[in-house]
Amino acid sequence: MSENRTHSVLSSRQRKAVEALLSTGEAAAAAREAGIARDTLYRWLKEPAFLTAVRQAEAAALDELSRLLVRLGRTAAATLAKAMSDPTVPWSTRVRAADASLGRLLQLRELATLEARVTELERLSGLAEEAGR
Repeated sequence: MSENRTHSVLSSRQRKAVEALLSTGEAAAAAREAGIARDTLYRWLKEPAFLTAVRQAEAAALDELSRLLVRLGRTAAATLAKAMSDPTVPWSTRVRAADASLGRLLQLRELATLEARVTELERLSGLAEEAGR
């Protein structure tokens, strides 16, 4: 079901509750912000259409955050490079910047390796073909 279709089957109060869940991150606070009872929100969270709308909204928010972090990545890498190479920066800061850089590089390598392995397993099991349908 598309995001628009899922969103359109919700009442205006439910749409407000979805937005409140994203902005507050907590059910009781979201219920207050949406002007509904907490029990109502918990009941809605058991309804497939509402739950789908919440998950779609969370996915969209994570996509937006990911794009922002990608943009900030270059600045962060340049900041670490400057801290590591600037002779006026204390050694402890330079070592910390180097350690952070190496740690993230190793994490990135592990993720890339894991992604390649999962992709190969999906290919071998036929799951990749099913997802393409």
